[in-house]
Amino acid sequence: MKGLTKERCMAVLFFVFVLGIWLLWAFILPLNEGPDENMRLQIAQFILDYGKLPTGNQKEIMDYTWGFTYAFRPILPQMLEALFIRITMTFTKDKFALLFAGRLVSVLSGAVFFRYVWALGDMLFERKSLRWIFLLLNVCLPQSSFLFTYLNCDSMALMASAMILYYLLKGMRDTFSVRTCIWLGVSLSICMLSYYNAYGFLLTAVLIFVGCFLERVRKGERCMGEFGRKGLLILGLVLILAGWWFVRNYMLYDGDFLGLKTQEECAQQYALDMFKPTGRRNGMNMGISMADMLFRSDWGILVFKSFVGILAPLTKAHRAWIFVGYGLLFLAGGTGVLRECIQGIGRRHGGKNREDAQERRGSVDVSQMMLHLGLMAAVLLPNIMNIWYSYTNDYQPQGRYSMPMLVPFMYYVTRGIGYWGQRLLTRWRNRGMQVIKVSGWLVCLWMVVVLGYCTVRIMWPAYRDVEDKVEVRVYTMEELFGEKSP
Repeated sequence: MKGLTKERCMAVLFFVFVLGIWLLWAFILPLNEGPDENMRLQIAQFILDYGKLPTGNQKEIMDYTWGFTYAFRPILPQMLEALFIRITMTFTKDKFALLFAGRLVSVLSGAVFFRYVWALGDMLFERKSLRWIFLLLNVCLPQSSFLFTYLNCDSMALMASAMILYYLLKGMRDTFSVRTCIWLGVSLSICMLSYYNAYGFLLTAVLIFVGCFLERVRKGERCMGEFGRKGLLILGLVLILAGWWFVRNYMLYDGDFLGLKTQEECAQQYALDMFKPTGRRNGMNMGISMADMLFRSDWGILVFKSFVGILAPLTKAHRAWIFVGYGLLFLAGGTGVLRECIQGIGRRHGGKNREDAQERRGSVDVSQMMLHLGLMAAVLLPNIMNIWYSYTNDYQPQGRYSMPMLVPFMYYVTRGIGYWGQRLLTRWRNRGMQVIKVSGWLVCLWMVVVLGYCTVRIMWPAYRDVEDKVEVRVYTMEELFGEKSP
């Protein structure tokens, strides 16, 4: 068939492999082994029982340990989970079958994520090996795979982030056609209704959109009218599709349109003493500085490990070789991007004379500069929020709070790896090309093996003998955090 290339066939086969693993994990995982899954399920169940959205202080879904509900925050994933469960209820009333149906929202989010990451790889990288490394870094990372298997908001946020970046890059190519603007508006709306930690992509979209038109202005085009019309189109779609949630919050919680302040007040009233906001364990309450938390505690290493993947509620740790392997990939990518950046600055400011350097500085592509500013914002903001949350709210060094940065972060990791490959090619030429190809495919094979290992040696042994998968297991503080329960 025309268009069905060898690479596309490989992509389809790999998609079937990954989707099969996600479905298997979703099937064997007992309820609430994904963090806070039961609290998410209660929201979907409330929608089914009462035919309306719950408020944040709804007693029927209140968690009296933590003293709040997730209904204060956007719940688009739970709305879709309720729909999937309702459809399944026409065929069966089995509790686990209904739970699995709800989990399909996360699995399908992963499938859409796969599609857009594959398309982004085609846009961002010319070399086939780099496209595959980029894809596998995103979909084979154990933590990202885990997010696509249970009830949460992270999976939809990841899907939205990939969609946003795809339509931004597409807009840079087609000068933001009306079709692209519409899809960008839809993607931003999904992001806003999924997860607050992914809101850095709103800034990313603004920077890249503005940068594209600034570059056209720099080249002498008259496009400010077009900029206003298309900007208003995107903004209007976001206000229509997502704005209603924040208006609702504003009306329900006395002007608290995000719901976060009211959630803290609710937690202070209903939570157990040790989990009230004023009594929670965090850097501020413990009297340590933020620098001490970041550099003199285990915060950083725990975030790194759980970003790579500590499955279930922080209890199913991987083997050291997995953390070391991904750490080396991240290190290679980071140092490669840094070296590339330094060399680029040197070339721009170098030259035989002052006029050459000034000409190089004057030829800066504004759209490319804003693209990288936007991508860096998408990488940095979730981590800043993660740090701030641990220091001021609740000390939970979890990599999933930084997970919205996944796609732009893996872009830079892949680009850095590509830099070292190009250096090798320049030095060794034909022999270097063979080394690059073999090394690239070995890296891809290693990531596939890691995902298979997590399935066969971690997830399956941990849950194969669980009989009642809808019984919520209560973990002790020692099991979760390595501490003795009070």
